[in-house]
Amino acid sequence: MPYIGLSLARGRIDRDELTRNDPRALATARLSPQARYLLVAGDSVAINPNAQGRLLFLERREATQWNAHDAAYLGRDGEHYYFGCDITDLVPSDDVLPTHFPQLRPVRLWAHEWADRDTALAVGAVAILNWRRVTHFCQRCGEQLEQRFTGWDMACPAGHQVFPRIDPAVIMAIHDPDDRLLLGRNSAWGPGRYSVLAGFVEAGETLEAAVRREVFEETHITVGRVEYYGSQPWPFPRSLMLAFDGWTEQSEAELAVDGKEMAHAHFFSREEFCQQLRAGEIRMPTPTSVAASLVQAWLGRSFAEVMAGR
Repeated sequence: MPYIGLSLARGRIDRDELTRNDPRALATARLSPQARYLLVAGDSVAINPNAQGRLLFLERREATQWNAHDAAYLGRDGEHYYFGCDITDLVPSDDVLPTHFPQLRPVRLWAHEWADRDTALAVGAVAILNWRRVTHFCQRCGEQLEQRFTGWDMACPAGHQVFPRIDPAVIMAIHDPDDRLLLGRNSAWGPGRYSVLAGFVEAGETLEAAVRREVFEETHITVGRVEYYGSQPWPFPRSLMLAFDGWTEQSEAELAVDGKEMAHAHFFSREEFCQQLRAGEIRMPTPTSVAASLVQAWLGRSFAEVMAGR
């Protein structure tokens, strides 16, 4: 199956652990003329209103009013040091933004349109700031945690260290003997929305075992061969999506869903899928998702090409 790039896995930045872990170097970086600050509100980041498809990076003097003093260090790219400012608490409760407020865009809906570096910075900023926002007490002793290294590490008075939590999840394109693709519709989704199957990895479980377990639990389909496809962060709030292809010797007649978590599942041929997508009978996940990449890799073309009749 051809590889289709994963939208949130694009881009590389130097996370620059040496600066992050050195208080003096970090203080110098914060005040440097080369420091740039990205504003983050929940799962959204600020965009540049004067440059389509670009994020808004502020200099230190511009970022002061946006919690720059508590910004998380994201790393560096060339000559610039990048920081993420959490402005979630500054967003009005009615979500009606004042005219002076930066324009915000959800990462999960827009990141596929951004430059590789911008995507990497946005994903990193959302991930670390989401974790910082909800992590306050030590799970071992209950004492207040103190941020270290701009929040990439926390510790309580007893010295217990806490690191950002990541929840691994498998997501898989399952093929039948005729290379039809298994898609399912979750009971919580609206009509016509389908995706490949996915689920969290359980304690003590291998990734391959998680693929087979999740598919069987949701559809009663037994998966044999499993091959790794790729991974990308999904910090909404803290997942790491690990994508696989899997193959089964079973067919449509052996599908069985519980009608509770999974409302419907079906093995789609390429022709059937394209016809239903064009007719609006099925809807696919956002282009930033791993699911979209897996389905387009199976198709051998993009959804846009399908809609254009190619």
